[in-house]
Amino acid sequence: MATTYCSVEDVSDFLRVPITANTTPNKTQVEKIINRKESEFERRTGHAWRVKTITREVHSLPLLYTFGWGTPIFLRHRRILDLDNDQGDKVEIWQGASATWENIVTNGQWFDVEYERGSLHLRGFLFSILRRNRVRVTYRYGGEEYSGDTTIPDDIKDCIIKMTAIDIMNTSFRMDELPSGGTTSPSESKKYWQEDIENCIANRREVVVVGI
Repeated sequence: MATTYCSVEDVSDFLRVPITANTTPNKTQVEKIINRKESEFERRTGHAWRVKTITREVHSLPLLYTFGWGTPIFLRHRRILDLDNDQGDKVEIWQGASATWENIVTNGQWFDVEYERGSLHLRGFLFSILRRNRVRVTYRYGGEEYSGDTTIPDDIKDCIIKMTAIDIMNTSFRMDELPSGGTTSPSESKKYWQEDIENCIANRREVVVVGI
């Protein structure tokens, strides 16, 4: 299975042990761990350095208006990829009279997007009475730059490697499978790695403003 933030070889180099299809743990098992740690990192930081899809994110229309732009909708993520109907992206407006959602992505004249910041601006809804849960957005985001740049920063790669290494060591009930040496014990190493992990997550965590 595919990994994004680091490779099995990166983990193997870090632990100084071979990881192949025939070792314990084997390559497939380590790939599964990396995938889980990638998802954990994204959940804890609130951002992703690979393309992710957010489906049916619901917003209410605020009593705000930006001249020349329209009513702003602040998406929960930044670095948005260009909205593309063919890729499944949607900006849906609830039509109360017909009880249906109307997708307006195919008609770009009704909205503008600041892709870097992750804000959507709707035109024509300033005097709308129906505001509660009026907008539903499906979009893709990810990367250090908008439009899907998925270059992995070194500190994030290092973080995922250490998260994976700790998981491997915690589930290695036969310690002879993971040789260690020097003056630092495995438990001390894991402690230092965990400190690095928490620092990276704290530095990369997104700031989210919660509104009503």
